[in-house]
Amino acid sequence: MVVASFTGFALLCLAACQPSRSVSVNGHSGAQESVTDALHFFLQHRVEVEKKDVGIVVGLVDERGSQVVSCGRMDTDTDRAVDGDTLFEIGSITKTFTGVLLEDMVERGKMKLDDPVAKYLPPSMNVPAYRGKQITLLDLATHTSGLPDNADNLEPRRADNSRADYSLQKLDAFVSGYKLTREPGSKYEYSTVGIALLAQAITRKAGRDYDALVVDRICRPLKMDSTRITLTPELSSRFAQGHNYFGYKAAHTDWGALAGGAALRSTANDMLKFVSANLASAPTDLTRLLEKTHIARFRAHLDPDTDVDTDVGLTWMIMHDTAKTTIIGHGGLTRGFTTFVGFDKARHRGVVVLSNSLDLDVSRIGRLLLECEWRPELRPARASTSGQLDQLSGQYRISPAQANGSLTRHGIGIYREGDRLFMEITGPATWPKHVLTPPVEDELVPESENVFSQRLSGIRILFSRDVRGNITGFSGRYRDRAFSYVKVSDQPPKVAAPPKPSVAIRLDSRHLDVLAGNYEFAPSAPYPKGLKLTIWREGDQLIGQFSGENALQGAFDVDPASETDFFITIDGSHLTFRKNDKGVVTAVIYHQGGQADLEGFRI
Repeated sequence: MVVASFTGFALLCLAACQPSRSVSVNGHSGAQESVTDALHFFLQHRVEVEKKDVGIVVGLVDERGSQVVSCGRMDTDTDRAVDGDTLFEIGSITKTFTGVLLEDMVERGKMKLDDPVAKYLPPSMNVPAYRGKQITLLDLATHTSGLPDNADNLEPRRADNSRADYSLQKLDAFVSGYKLTREPGSKYEYSTVGIALLAQAITRKAGRDYDALVVDRICRPLKMDSTRITLTPELSSRFAQGHNYFGYKAAHTDWGALAGGAALRSTANDMLKFVSANLASAPTDLTRLLEKTHIARFRAHLDPDTDVDTDVGLTWMIMHDTAKTTIIGHGGLTRGFTTFVGFDKARHRGVVVLSNSLDLDVSRIGRLLLECEWRPELRPARASTSGQLDQLSGQYRISPAQANGSLTRHGIGIYREGDRLFMEITGPATWPKHVLTPPVEDELVPESENVFSQRLSGIRILFSRDVRGNITGFSGRYRDRAFSYVKVSDQPPKVAAPPKPSVAIRLDSRHLDVLAGNYEFAPSAPYPKGLKLTIWREGDQLIGQFSGENALQGAFDVDPASETDFFITIDGSHLTFRKNDKGVVTAVIYHQGGQADLEGFRI
C-alpha cells in the first residue's frame, strides 16, 4: 500500500499504489510528473516487485512544507500499512541526538568540547591515553578518539539481541582495558563505543538518564511526541516489526549501555520535525544550538575513487560532491531496520527514509532524493515514442575511456517489465555504487526516441545508434560529471530473485531431543581455531549456541524445515543433521551462504 500525506502543500489524496497520470510508454499527455508520483512508483516497485522492503516510509520537507509517502506493511502477516506515524528503530541516527545533547551542555556552560572525557566519568575508570594525549569530548563526537566501533566483551545471552545486557560496567571495563594505537584527534574511525562513552559522560553530568534527557532537551521543544527509547503501550502499538536481509522477522534491538549510539525509535513525522529544526524552517530556541552541530570539525574521508568527500561535525556526516552540493546526514542500521536522515541547507530541503527491512539502499535513496529535481515544471515530461523497448534492453559497461581501477567492471543492466523499462547497476558489490549514474534501480521513461530519463531522479541519458539504427551505448551527466557506457550484450541482465525465507514446521519433543548434544568442527578459514555447537531444547523450541573465534555470539533459535533440515533466522544459515543406519544423529552440516559447508561431528 502507498499513502501520501501533505502538510503545507495543497491537500492531495492519492489512492494506494494507483498509477500516475502518465504511465503508458506510448501515452500522449506529455505532462510533467511530480516527484511524489514518481516516488510512489519507485517505492511500489521495491516493495511489491523487488521485495527489498516489507514497509518503507519517506518524508520530504522544503520551503513549501512537508510530505510523507509510504508503501508496504508493518509486518509480513498483517495488512496494516506503514505511514508517517509508524515507529521504526532509527539506529545510529541516535548519534545525532547525542551530538545535540553535547552542544546543549556546552551552551549551558556545563562542559567544554576540549575537556577530557575522563573528567566526567567514574574515578574508577582508566580512560586510555596515547603518549599523554587524552581523549576529549570533541574526539568522541567526531569519531577520532581511537576507540573501535564495537566492544569485544559483549558476551550476550541471546544472539538476536546481543546488546540488551551490555551494562555500563562492561562498557567501562572495555574502555579501561583498551590500548590506543594512535593519538586521539588524528584519524577518523567510526565508533559506536565512543559515542556511548560520550553519552555516559553527558548523562552523568546532567544527572538524568539518556532517554529522559533526549525527551526533555530535544523532543519536547520540537513536539516530537513519538521519539523515545522506552515505549508506552500506545507507541508500542505503532511499532513496526523489523526484518533481516533474509526476510525473517528480527527481534527488536535493546542497546543497554550503548543506548546513546543507536537506541532511539521514531516516526517519519517526528523526524521531519527534527530535520525542519535543523533547516531552521521555523526558528526555535534550539536553532542556534543545532547549527553549531553542523560545523565541520574533522575531514573524515578524501576518497580519490569517488566524487564525495566527507567531513564530520558533532556526529553529523557532512558530504560534499563534485557538483558542489553539501548534504548533512546520517544513516542507521539495526538487525531489522535501515534508516537515513539528511538535509541540504543551500536548497533548504530535507529527507527521511525509514524501512522495516535490512535494505542497504536506504541511504542511497535518501541522497538521491536530496539531489533530484522536486519542482514539477522542471521535471522531464513523458513523451510518445514508437521505439522498441527490446532494442534498449541489454547489458552495458563503462566506456574504456572512463574505466580505471575498480571502475573497469562498472556495469548497467537495462531490462523490460511489460511496457516499462528499468535500469539497474550490476557488478561487484565492493565497487563504489555512487560514482557514475544514480545508485539505485529506477524506471526509464522516454522523452524522445533516443532520450530517456530516470523516473525518480530525472537524470537524462542519451542512447546512441550505429548506421543501422542499432543501440551501441548511452551517455549522460550525474553530479556534474559526464559518463558513457557501451552496450556489450543484447541479453538483459538476470534479475536477482529476493531471498525466500524457509517456513518452520512443528515437530514433537522426541524429534528435537535426538538432535540435542555437542558438535565439533575442525579448523577452517572462517574459524581458524575450530568451532563448537551446542544444541538443546527449551519447551518446543530447539536452541543452539556456537563457541569459538569469529563465531556468532549468544544463543539462537533453531527452526525445523523437516526432521533433519533446520534453519537459523538470525543469519539465514542452515543445519542438516546426519544419522547413521541405526537412526542415531552423528554429525551436522553447517551451511552458510557464500562459504563452503562445514561438517561437525557429535561428541
